[in-house]
Amino acid sequence: MSTAELMNILGDIRTDIGRDFIASDIVDMDGMSIAGIKDQDDFNSEIVSAHFTIVMKFAGRVSGHMDMGKPIENLVATDKALVLSRFLGDGSFYWLLVVNENATLGLLRTLMDEYELRLWGAIPS
Repeated sequence: MSTAELMNILGDIRTDIGRDFIASDIVDMDGMSIAGIKDQDDFNSEIVSAHFTIVMKFAGRVSGHMDMGKPIENLVATDKALVLSRFLGDGSFYWLLVVNENATLGLLRTLMDEYELRLWGAIPS
């Protein structure tokens, strides 16, 4: 597949979420976004992607040390936004999804379930 296909899928996700959408990126475990889309000009996806890579790596270490199983996703909720990050495929990439505080968590998780395999399949090898 290609980065263009990833961008098309991210565009579909943005449409499905609607006005609550802020940004979404596909990020490798070095903190580099390989595809991303955002609706707010002042949102710095590069910085957020790099910082959340640290969070995702830490979640993997903590779950391993506590014998809790393989981590799937992480949720950070603030008074302005929800940030969901979910490992894709073999865990070498993750999907970062940022929405405003009015978004419905159940809908977001349903959309992530729906699009997860498509995103993993579109990552260029």
